[in-house]
Amino acid sequence: MISPISEFLVQNGFEVKSPAFLKGKSGANHMFDIAASREENANKVTVIDLATASTDNVVSEQPVIALFAKIFDVSPDAAYLIAIPRLNDNARKMAELYNIRAVEAKNQKEAINSLKEKMTKAK
Repeated sequence: MISPISEFLVQNGFEVKSPAFLKGKSGANHMFDIAASREENANKVTVIDLATASTDNVVSEQPVIALFAKIFDVSPDAAYLIAIPRLNDNARKMAELYNIRAVEAKNQKEAINSLKEKMTKAK
C-alpha cells in the first residue's frame, strides 16, 4: 500500500522517503510511513502514516493519537493519516481537532485518489 502512494507522490514532483525518520524539537527521531517534500522547497515537509482496521473494520483513535504526538514534536507542514477502510467517529473528530487530514479508503486506488484530491485542495 505504501509503495503505490510513494510512486504517486514521486510522479507528482515530490521527493519521497519511506520509511522516513525525522528529528523533532525534543531531539527524538520519529518514524513516518512516508515523508514528502518538493525539491524546490525541501523545508516544506508532508508526512503520511497508514493505519489499517482491526477486527471491527474501523481504525480506532490510537493511530491518530500516535501521529499527533509525532507531528507535535516534528512540526511538518501537513500530516495525513490514511485509514483503511475508515476511522471510527472519535478518531475522525480527533484528527480534525489535531489538524490531521484523514484519508479514508477501501483500497489503494481509492486512497491515492482521495489523497490527490486533499493535497490539491490544500495548495
